[in-house]
Amino acid sequence: GGGFGEEKGVVLAFEGVGPGAQREDLKALASRWGEVRFVDFNRGDSDGFVRFAAAGGAKAALEALAAGGEEVSGATPQWRLLDAAEEEAYKQRVQERNAARNAPPPLEKGLLLRFEGAGADTDREQVSALCGEWGTVDFVDYSRGDASGTVRFRSPADAKAALDGLGGGAELGGEATAWRQVEGEEEEAYVAAVREKMAARKGGGKGGKGKGKG
Repeated sequence: GGGFGEEKGVVLAFEGVGPGAQREDLKALASRWGEVRFVDFNRGDSDGFVRFAAAGGAKAALEALAAGGEEVSGATPQWRLLDAAEEEAYKQRVQERNAARNAPPPLEKGLLLRFEGAGADTDREQVSALCGEWGTVDFVDYSRGDASGTVRFRSPADAKAALDGLGGGAELGGEATAWRQVEGEEEEAYVAAVREKMAARKGGGKGGKGKGKG
């Protein structure tokens, strides 16, 4: 989610926002000059990064914001564009953080549910929201347009509650879906595949399916 495209010169760094600043404030401000991919900011911090979809948006925003006068939560931050080396280092940090966040699942059994029959306009957020009604979702393994996917829950009890609740054919993307628990050899194979993927990503391996931009 929110991966980097190939385009360079898309990340602005800022520092000096007011103490009550929120990610939404920064996104609304920066979006006036171009599509914003991601605002990397934690509430309570005074600095962070804004990642644009295109270099043109970042450049236009920088020109306007560097002139000053745009307050965020009662303070006027300083803005600058990351140079190529900084941007590369930042990209590396983000990828490492994402890899840590999507850490391999524990070997505890009974955390995985598989669904089939999702409508074409289903997205990961819809799957997460639907499952979240029954328990804590750790990860949704699903690509938009697919009819099936896998959901990893925090605990076996959450997965069981979701299976009981969703088994009646809950709708995703306007279509009734079928849900089942991933068990036995299938579960072991899935966990092994995820670990392998994480290890490859950690090693920076450029192999595998070459997914382009997007």
